Amino acid sequence: MQNSKPQFNPSTTLRIDGERSRTIKIKNFYFLVIVFSFSFFIFNFCQATVLYLDSSSGQYHQGETFIVEARIDTEGECINTVKGDLSFSQDILEAIDFSQGNSILNLWLKPPEINQDMGLVSFIGGIPGGYCGRLAGDSGLSNLLGKIIFNVKRVNGGQISAKIEFLDSSQVLLNDGFGTPAKLTLEGMALKILAVKGEIPESEWEKELKEDAISPEPFNIEINKDSSVFEGKYFITFSTTDKQTGIDYYEIKEIPPIWKLKIAKWQEAESPYLLKDQSLRSIIKVKAVDKAGNERIAEYLPPKKPIPYWIIVLILGGAGVIWYFITKLKRGSH
Repeated sequence: MQNSKPQFNPSTTLRIDGERSRTIKIKNFYFLVIVFSFSFFIFNFCQATVLYLDSSSGQYHQGETFIVEARIDTEGECINTVKGDLSFSQDILEAIDFSQGNSILNLWLKPPEINQDMGLVSFIGGIPGGYCGRLAGDSGLSNLLGKIIFNVKRVNGGQISAKIEFLDSSQVLLNDGFGTPAKLTLEGMALKILAVKGEIPESEWEKELKEDAISPEPFNIEINKDSSVFEGKYFITFSTTDKQTGIDYYEIKEIPPIWKLKIAKWQEAESPYLLKDQSLRSIIKVKAVDKAGNERIAEYLPPKKPIPYWIIVLILGGAGVIWYFITKLKRGSH
């Protein structure tokens, strides 16, 4: 009887294994292609946060004043801190002011600074609670970091160019609880500067200053005492915003009790401010002034305390003397 069991054939087995291996390699190749394509797709949609500059025009005349807006596009990320370092052509442009009006940054860790000699503008601002980008229907104003006001110097020559750009030292931190730096794309701008023309029109900044008739936002004065600040002495903190042209400066006045016979004067100051009257008996006033000169005053009234005994004695003694002389005069008249 003939055995029908198939015989082992090495060549057949090798051929089958080879086809299987080739099939597996083909499947792996397609798998890698799909993964790569998907990764490329995701990569394209995970773009970097963009710091960019915006102005109403790309060309200005010598002697003209204009505004450049520093803005941010978070590309869907949530951020909470922005460190902006900008350079500009200081031989052609003069940075004359920085407006915080309408900025999304409402906690200034480093107030805006202008260094004209080096052609630098720098600031560090925070956003408590974070900022996740413009909302649907937003007109485009809610991603403003600040406005830099420039004046074009009068220089010799005809048409020239000037640059304003973010430096690589600029940084944006994500609102993830770890302060993770966001991947950044920096976009500057090149301006065409034309020769002086007969009459320089009113600048955008001058118009904004004229139209701003609104005072800064109401605010409070906080009394603080911390062993690590001012050697444990009393100090105050204060802050407010101005949605139009931005805060220009603060002034403080400590009005002492009437018996101290001192005249209080306004003086320019910043928060935190070390109090001169550590007894906390003075009335404290803080004035916030915006770029247009509008004012808002906050006031701290000290809690009522008993009048010093020597004041009571002085008042009673004075009343007694007055009563004595009045009585004496009445007797003399009779």
